[in-house]
Amino acid sequence: MRVVDNRLLHSIVGRRGYAVNSHRRRILVTSESGAPEAKRPAAGSHASGTHTSIPARPETVPTLREHALVVIRHAITTGDLAEDTIYSAAGLAKQLGMSLSPVREAMMSLVAEGTVEAVPNRGFRLVPVTREDLEEIIGIRALLAGPAVEALCARAGEDPAASASALGDLRRHAEAALAAALEEDTIGFMTADRLFHEHLLEHGLGRRAADISLRLRDQSRVFAAHPIAAIVDAESAQQIVDLVGLIEAGRCAEARALVIDNLFYFRRAEDL
Repeated sequence: MRVVDNRLLHSIVGRRGYAVNSHRRRILVTSESGAPEAKRPAAGSHASGTHTSIPARPETVPTLREHALVVIRHAITTGDLAEDTIYSAAGLAKQLGMSLSPVREAMMSLVAEGTVEAVPNRGFRLVPVTREDLEEIIGIRALLAGPAVEALCARAGEDPAASASALGDLRRHAEAALAAALEEDTIGFMTADRLFHEHLLEHGLGRRAADISLRLRDQSRVFAAHPIAAIVDAESAQQIVDLVGLIEAGRCAEARALVIDNLFYFRRAEDL
């Protein structure tokens, strides 16, 4: 295990995948050949030629700690933080161009929620995720996503005009995810897909539900292996485009079933 000070937020590895160790059933980052990667790529590398961009500090984020949390969560979502790497707070702060205190505070927030664990005298690393963890996490997310979809369906049926803005917001994110997936832009797909599910929960059940779901999502880090990534991402993106249509049409039972199936992203990768 090595400590990394200066390699945060490099582009997501296009050949990243996962494999289940039959002994420990741990989800491992793998190369195209199926063997665990021994080395992370150089900064700025990506199979599709795209690059990771650090999210700008939004005006609605009032503190440096919260901004650091947004940026670090983005790195987790796009796979730029490796599960087998220890990151020093000083190294993260240098890479983010921020002072040490807010970065350390952000990492401690992630420790408190179970996404990250502290390594005494060394830094922080992501908490390993097992197959059983994935099933549990996504099962909980489904308990939130189902009622959120039902609420949106009911609202669309009762007052289509009032629901137009929320559904338009969801459609934009879904179409952005599909466009990115078709271009084999893994970072773009993961970012747009995360925004879609965040806003689905926020519009359906409220901000607290969205925050809970996002924290759980950050703990379920799975990426399709490169040879099938384009297929899996495109299928997943098409599902959320179709989901918006089902909500608009008031087809609630179908919409609920589709959103739950969409959450189990890793199962599609296993089936191919």
